[in-house]
Amino acid sequence: MVTAVTASRVAGSSGSTDNSSQIAQLQKQLASAQKQLVTAQKGEQTEASEKQQQLIAQQIQAIQAQIAQLQAAAAQKSAALQASQASQSAAGQAPPAPARASGGTLGSVIDTRA
Repeated sequence: MVTAVTASRVAGSSGSTDNSSQIAQLQKQLASAQKQLVTAQKGEQTEASEKQQQLIAQQIQAIQAQIAQLQAAAAQKSAALQASQASQSAAGQAPPAPARASGGTLGSVIDTRA
């Protein structure tokens, strides 16, 4: 299970897969770890089984933290996209700027000699 968590962290940092597919994969790992924890709690409570339960609980917390990070990143990306679209929309509705001559002084000098 530790290997699966580490592998998903590497995949997540590479940016090669979509957030939603990463979240779905992590949710599967989470469900599996939760089942392992329930199974471990049903057995005889020895020192070894308690350590195993603690490890599984830590794995569950790590997976939940990864899911939260991915969800926050997706929300941040969505908010940035919406802000960008809103600013583009607002810029498209603004009146056009008046055209200016590139010469600057062109037409501003009047010949007063006759």
